[in-house]
Amino acid sequence: MALSRVLLVVVALWGQGGPVRGASSGVTICSCDLSPGNCDLNCCCDADCSLSDPTSVFSSCVPGSTKAEKLVCLYSWLIFRNNTPYATTVVGSPPTQLFCVLSADASLNYFVTPQTVNVSNFQSISEPYKGLSFSAASQSVPVFSSFYKAGDPVLTVSASNALNVLRQPAPVGGQNLCSDNSPAKFLLSSSTMCMRVFSNLTDGCETDLSLDPAYYYQDIAVLRVPAGVSGQGARTVPITSPVTDRPVLLGDQCNNVVSQVTYTVLYNGTQGISSVSVDFTLSNVSITSTSIQQNTTVLYKPITSAAGSSVQTRSGNPGYLTGYPVLSNNGNLLLLRSLVGESCSYSPVQFGMNAMSGCTIRGTAQDSCSSFQARAYQILLGGNAPQSLAIYGNVTAAQSEHWTQIIYQNCSSQGTCSSGCLIPVLLNMQIMWAQVGLFSNPQAQLLGARFLYTCQSVKCQDLTVLQTQVSFTDLTSRGPAPRASPGITDRDPVDFFFPFQTNKAVTNSRSLLLYLALYCWLIMQVGRSV
Repeated sequence: MALSRVLLVVVALWGQGGPVRGASSGVTICSCDLSPGNCDLNCCCDADCSLSDPTSVFSSCVPGSTKAEKLVCLYSWLIFRNNTPYATTVVGSPPTQLFCVLSADASLNYFVTPQTVNVSNFQSISEPYKGLSFSAASQSVPVFSSFYKAGDPVLTVSASNALNVLRQPAPVGGQNLCSDNSPAKFLLSSSTMCMRVFSNLTDGCETDLSLDPAYYYQDIAVLRVPAGVSGQGARTVPITSPVTDRPVLLGDQCNNVVSQVTYTVLYNGTQGISSVSVDFTLSNVSITSTSIQQNTTVLYKPITSAAGSSVQTRSGNPGYLTGYPVLSNNGNLLLLRSLVGESCSYSPVQFGMNAMSGCTIRGTAQDSCSSFQARAYQILLGGNAPQSLAIYGNVTAAQSEHWTQIIYQNCSSQGTCSSGCLIPVLLNMQIMWAQVGLFSNPQAQLLGARFLYTCQSVKCQDLTVLQTQVSFTDLTSRGPAPRASPGITDRDPVDFFFPFQTNKAVTNSRSLLLYLALYCWLIMQVGRSV
């Protein structure tokens, strides 16, 4: 039994890598010594470290910086005399000191002399390994869901039947350059801003695809449902647009350049996408310009049936669920997202989650104070100002009694762009809510909302930071806790006659008479016995 315990200790020590021998670790070539003249971190064989025990400085040794050794150990007190021809070492200190034999196991060494390869034996050596150097990857058929789920990329098919996704350009890098690799995600309405850069607008005005409206919708069809990838035709929906203008170079300007793209996707629950349309805002850009800011928005809206009802994604049923979007008469209430540089995007305000973020804007020389102020309002709100919020998470537009009006406090309109224009720089969305209903299944209900603006006088062409803050206040008024069932109170008997007599006063008097009578009877019995 003692020997078994010793062997277990040996396995544990070997599992930890055995003793470390420092810079003279026995490794012939120190493969981790990458910085001549300097001590490499955790390189326990680096002679530049000048350490007798690297473990006193390093938390671990990189593989290959210590010699691999196999130790077979026994407690030192079991050894009377050492006559083994193998190298030995002592690990630890009394009384748990171990006497270890270093096994000459060549398989543990990193450096083994390889066989010689020359022209005479090359063919025979390589014969067992012959075959294709590169093989084609297995082309597994992807499996698609029968319907889109929230967050899924929207699939598209080109005129050549190539499968792709609907793109929503997003900013990348410190300069917020547009990246076309970002997919639009189903049911997640959002807006992004990024910079399109061009080196020579004279040559690229009519050839740069990203400036052409047709690039965003022509010869592109959206799959109604992901499963439609296996069969085209009726399962695809073309992207339509009323805009037919193309970029054209006129003099020193490139006209009809895309500055804003707005996709509107109508969907019908699990039946998929019903229609997709896209609208554009076109701008005229000087040929001396090197960049243009593009805004891409994707909006998801439920279709309206003949009866007037619409398919709607709920944020609760009925009460709001934490983390789900707050509903407004314009769709999801939006929160400004912060991005690096002069770019702004949006994400839904999530119920019960306080947040604050922002972005920066800068006006132009052509802006007036009123137009710059209106632009600031629109950026803070993510579009047109919502007028009401849904009280519950499952409210539809037809249920007018279940909407609460938003209270606004706007800035006054005054100033000029040159001297200072009073614009809103902070929007504070204050939302009041409470739990209603049963204690066992409470439902979150909105009670009211107030949107307060903090205004500041700025020059239009200065870089201005806009911020949006949302806070949720719980006004739940909890009633008294439900009364519990009456408990059972146990009580010991208080007199001889319990439970036949419960009146305490009568019990006490009669008990006294009983004790006197019993005393007299005992005396009489004693007298008779005498």
